[in-house]
Amino acid sequence: MSMMKKACEIYDYYRADRVLNEDDRADFLVMMQDNAHPVDAAMAVSGLTVALIEYTWSKERFNLLLEGYYPCNSQMVRERIFVGLLLAMIKNNHAIRESEDLWDPIQEVLTDDAEMSFTALCNIARTTQVKYLEQFNQKISKELMPLLDKVGSDEFYDAIRKHQGEMERIALMALDQNFLIFKDAYNTSFFQDTEAHWFLPWDNEQLLNVDEDNRDDIEELLDQWPMCDSDKYAMLNVSNMLLRTLKGQFGGDILHQTGERIGPMNIMTNAYVQQMYRYFRLSKYSRVNPLELVAYLREMWVFRLVVVGEKARKVIGELLQ
Repeated sequence: MSMMKKACEIYDYYRADRVLNEDDRADFLVMMQDNAHPVDAAMAVSGLTVALIEYTWSKERFNLLLEGYYPCNSQMVRERIFVGLLLAMIKNNHAIRESEDLWDPIQEVLTDDAEMSFTALCNIARTTQVKYLEQFNQKISKELMPLLDKVGSDEFYDAIRKHQGEMERIALMALDQNFLIFKDAYNTSFFQDTEAHWFLPWDNEQLLNVDEDNRDDIEELLDQWPMCDSDKYAMLNVSNMLLRTLKGQFGGDILHQTGERIGPMNIMTNAYVQQMYRYFRLSKYSRVNPLELVAYLREMWVFRLVVVGEKARKVIGELLQ
């Protein structure tokens, strides 16, 4: 069995709507400790997370995600556990409020690495603002389209200057522009035929399946432009024309400088939050969208269970203005 196929089967197993038994629990915890197969552990966490979000609230599933944190040896998997816990808490806010026996275990896990807790919360809030970015792009495009034959004129630049303040604010928010660039590339059999593919960690060997004519362009973009793992898989399906356009927009020094600017924000959790966002926004398999609820984060119980709650509330408040 190929590594990818096995990882997908593990995702499907923990994603399924059924009661997990003691053997399932034991197998999950063993995977968390397995340094040799972090991809399997990552896919198990993703499957469990989606099940928690899309099915009826299950304290048993939530507890299993909590338990998986301590034996986990992989930074990638730990990041997925943090994001999964926070999204499950956002989606099941009322159930968490009523489950007082969960408060201490939640606080222990989320404060064990307070920086990751804080970063994950902020990245969840930041990623949901892509809708705001989409609306802004549509608005400014509508205004500029009639002026395309006047590029360089005072009228054209006046239209841009009118939105300069908003454009600067968007740049400072470091929103996920990759979503707008690659979202059409998700309408392929790779994503639409297999749900688990939305959560696969990136495997560089996938480049061996790319036509040699495209491979150099794709490798250059992958090396210099920060993308979440599912965007990397989506890039394998983009057209030659789009690749040339991307290279033209993000070429050379611009790629390098932008990668340096965005890179630190991807250190923890950001890319996986983006992967989750793509699944809930674009996948035919998703039935709910917990990321739609993030506008209410400032009033949610999750802040009372995280040591950096006040700091996170302030920063997220600024992101969600």
